[in-house]
Amino acid sequence: MHTDEPLQRLEDARALAEAGRPHDAIRQLRTALEQHPRYAFFPRAQALVSDLKRSAGDHLREARVAVLGTHTTALLMPVLEAVCLRDRIRVELYLGMYGAVDQEVLDPASGLGTFSPQIVFLLTHWRDLQLPAVVDDPSAYVERVVADRRALWDRLGERFGCHVVQCGFDFPVEESFGYLAGTLAGGRTRVLGLINDAMQQTAPPHVSILDAASLQRQIGNEHWQNATMWYGFRQHPSSEALPAFVDLMSAHLRAVLGLTRKVLVTDLDNTLWKGVIGEDGLAGIEVGPGSPAGEACQALQSYMLDLKSRGVLLAVCSKNNPDDARLPFEQHPGMRLRLDDFAAFRANWDDKAANLSAIARELSLGLDSVVFLDDNPMEREWVRSQHPDVVVVELDRAPLRYVADLDRGRYFFSLSLSVEDRARAEQYRTEAARKQLHASAGSLETFLAELQMEASAAPVTSANLARVTQLINKTNQFNLTTRRYTERQVAELASAPNGWACAFHLCDRMGDYGLIGVMLCRPHSDQARWEIDTWLMSCRCLGRQVERFMFDRLVEAARMQGIHTITGVYRATPKNGMVARLFDELGFRLTSETDDAREYELDVPAIAAPLASHIRDVSGRAPDDGLAIRLQELPL
Repeated sequence: MHTDEPLQRLEDARALAEAGRPHDAIRQLRTALEQHPRYAFFPRAQALVSDLKRSAGDHLREARVAVLGTHTTALLMPVLEAVCLRDRIRVELYLGMYGAVDQEVLDPASGLGTFSPQIVFLLTHWRDLQLPAVVDDPSAYVERVVADRRALWDRLGERFGCHVVQCGFDFPVEESFGYLAGTLAGGRTRVLGLINDAMQQTAPPHVSILDAASLQRQIGNEHWQNATMWYGFRQHPSSEALPAFVDLMSAHLRAVLGLTRKVLVTDLDNTLWKGVIGEDGLAGIEVGPGSPAGEACQALQSYMLDLKSRGVLLAVCSKNNPDDARLPFEQHPGMRLRLDDFAAFRANWDDKAANLSAIARELSLGLDSVVFLDDNPMEREWVRSQHPDVVVVELDRAPLRYVADLDRGRYFFSLSLSVEDRARAEQYRTEAARKQLHASAGSLETFLAELQMEASAAPVTSANLARVTQLINKTNQFNLTTRRYTERQVAELASAPNGWACAFHLCDRMGDYGLIGVMLCRPHSDQARWEIDTWLMSCRCLGRQVERFMFDRLVEAARMQGIHTITGVYRATPKNGMVARLFDELGFRLTSETDDAREYELDVPAIAAPLASHIRDVSGRAPDDGLAIRLQELPL
């Protein structure tokens, strides 16, 4: 990428906006931002970003985000605003008073209290601790610093139920003790590292640690700190480092909001290997030892295998003859990836944008789950123009930087790793077998019977809280309200006396789907009434009657707790049309309707019999066991 390209795209975006084409201007601006421009780009783009964000109706999430810093953060805010526009987050930002973190958090009358944030960034740095070169009692010092941090985290959680992103401590660029600062037991560098480790290990679920020290190493000390900026107006890190710093902030923001990408779709020729398999043949392509490009392509494949091991799906989208495309995976000794590593494989001469749509349908995922990797600039631009939901990685002209280009975007950044994440690739392989069974079955009834499905309903507890929250924040299609919550908020909902919070698990004779559904019911002032706050289900189990199983358990639990009426609302979004009539189909009565929402009511005693005839309940407990979960049992 030429360094002037983002600025040229910025000028194109400005011209499009002036011509009355705001949506085209937004697309051009987002493309410029995806190319990770330098800091000078952001002041020039600030006015345009402020104007265009009002026209950006295609946001994926909304969030109230507070930034509290012990140093100047004014230069950071326009970068964060632009990056949120890039990532399609409609963000309302609050900038705390300079150096007044404790006051903002602890004072009930502070501006932070009025703002009521969903996510809070606590931006600190090494100077805040005023560490001597050598600490006399490092263990006690570390314990004291972490205890102070935890007090702030707990206070924020108690006041707002928010997620807290705590900036880890970076390191002095100039260190008077040099090597000894890291080797002495109380050396400043060593103590800072111990503090960071202790925060990582003890952070509760509603807190994540932003790894500033790692970013400092990546950027380099020369660019991390600017003495003129620090002594002049307390700017840290330097403006040169701010774009990368905000990118890391955005990675945490996306992870909290459920915007972590789920599938990496890759081209083949000159991407996974150097050369064109259809022209150069098996012996003519480069992958593995023997050439710099071949080793770089092999390193990219190893990186992709690591992604797969943590739950990212891999897919192929290539303009190629199918047999040629498969040949390297089957026969080339330098290939790390094999055909069975891919959840979808499309090698043909069709349009790549159309193939990406087909891959998303095949995997039951939205295009906003997709990251696309292709060496061809024309293909990248075409996909961007057709699929604004897809993240298109801007690759260097040579394969030597492909891994760095892919890694830089942190598209798959997550704050936890669940059992379901690790098993995802295997789950999609078994789903292919289910589709074969479906095709061979004479009817839907036969197919469902042959699956031999078993499902269970269990309370939301500390054991499944992370996965439940993950599902709440990333499920778009089968989701009646599309409400998003932090782990702490989910825990509070689950602990409400006289309410009901349930997680659902499904398996069949071909494999385990994992935790696939969530229902959260709020108690009403009328002791005999529940309100369905959240009802969602993974799209991997659509067409299995799982929603009926969930409904059966809801009715069963309501009867056990003496609930006579259940209310629910369907809130329309661009993606949840498939559940628009779910309440009608299950016997709820429509009570009110507006343009974007319909409210319903269910008479529990009127429900005659269970609806999910093809699913065996293996919950292994009486229906009312553990339905009311105590707050103290959950990690708050």
